Amino acid sequence: MRTYLAPLGFDSRRVVRPVLGEGLESEDKVILLQPSSGSSRGEDAFEEVKQILTQVVPDFDLTTEHLPHTDFVESVLYCADLIQAAKGDTVVILGGGARELLFPLTVATFSTENYIDTILQVGDIDSSVRRLPKLNLQGSTTGAEKELLMDLIELNTPLSITDIADELAKSKSTIARHVNSLEQNSFVQTQAKGRTKTVVVTDSGRVFLETR
Repeated sequence: MRTYLAPLGFDSRRVVRPVLGEGLESEDKVILLQPSSGSSRGEDAFEEVKQILTQVVPDFDLTTEHLPHTDFVESVLYCADLIQAAKGDTVVILGGGARELLFPLTVATFSTENYIDTILQVGDIDSSVRRLPKLNLQGSTTGAEKELLMDLIELNTPLSITDIADELAKSKSTIARHVNSLEQNSFVQTQAKGRTKTVVVTDSGRVFLETR
């Protein structure tokens, strides 16, 4: 089961293309976000989405949620509630719709990334559908953990815990403890290969360093 969340403007293709590309089944749910002050063009776009998708899967669940678009914070909270309440694999589509809808959904998406399985972006330039990385924008580190993260960037990971400890002249237990904390914040990712654990810096870790 999947739950899709997507802002809907006047172009139904910005919803239909990513949903069909990802796959639609009868147990799936598609939630379309529209402004609280509706319009006939918005209603027409909803009917277009409904008509096209039901030709593919007649009995899936299609609903509309109307955001309080004049209140940015309330819209962010509304989107966050929808994301956290979604059932099954959650797919957020960032594309289409008014900016008053897209911006709050984007903020909510990258603030609740643990609840989301897939983030899709529909491009304005070429209309392509791209997968975006999930970024943790809320993490924090101690000074020692941040220093290790900076060192890992310089060391060009992936490297094993032992290799990192040797390169930095620190104990393996200290490195392992800091790596564990960084991984909990999604700033690094580890992979076990036999009895060896390798470490690689994630996109979230790179963004964290650049924005701090």
